[in-house]
Amino acid sequence: MKRPASFDRLAPVYRALETVTFGGLLHWCRTAHLDRLGDRTQALVLGDGNGRFLADLLRAHPALRADSIDASAEMVRAQQVRVRAVPGAEERVRFAVADARTDPFPDSGYDLVVTNFFLDCFRPNELAQVVARAADACAPAALWVDGDFRLPASGLARTAARAALAGMYAFFRVVTRLSANRLTDPAPLLTAAGFKLQSEKARLRGFLSSRLWARKAPA
Repeated sequence: MKRPASFDRLAPVYRALETVTFGGLLHWCRTAHLDRLGDRTQALVLGDGNGRFLADLLRAHPALRADSIDASAEMVRAQQVRVRAVPGAEERVRFAVADARTDPFPDSGYDLVVTNFFLDCFRPNELAQVVARAADACAPAALWVDGDFRLPASGLARTAARAALAGMYAFFRVVTRLSANRLTDPAPLLTAAGFKLQSEKARLRGFLSSRLWARKAPA
């Protein structure tokens, strides 16, 4: 198995890079379902990058605790800085520099999993592994938030999205050693793991999509 992609080199400029390319739309995608998370208490946040979503999550849900896992030590340091700026939040987070494909998660029974702009980093076999491992760590009635790029259904929007994704994958493969070279939709894997789509919000004709999934507790 290849080493995980490392976003260390991008950590100092990631916010600027994101703003130049998509303005505020990526963060909209991350937070589109922030008000739909109810009384979640224990979250597994995978690949949150520089921690903007994590800080917003902790601010919006003051009773929630989170384990934040990222393969980039520099991104984890950026997350820690952001979380320290949220009063009382630092003591509610455990940070780990780890590979979500293989390293054990800090806990189990999570009632929330977040994978914003993370699952697009993996080849199909790796993606299946990551989704299965995270699903196994979930509580029976967990929610799963997944904001990411999607291929629009048809037309010029789909053609433009394919071209944009090809450029992005080429860039990230060079800069971060990203293993994936194309987008794989995780929806079938989440469905197979017992999750049902509850809500989807989209921008750019579906190129950016935030999905909220729920796993129902046994009757």
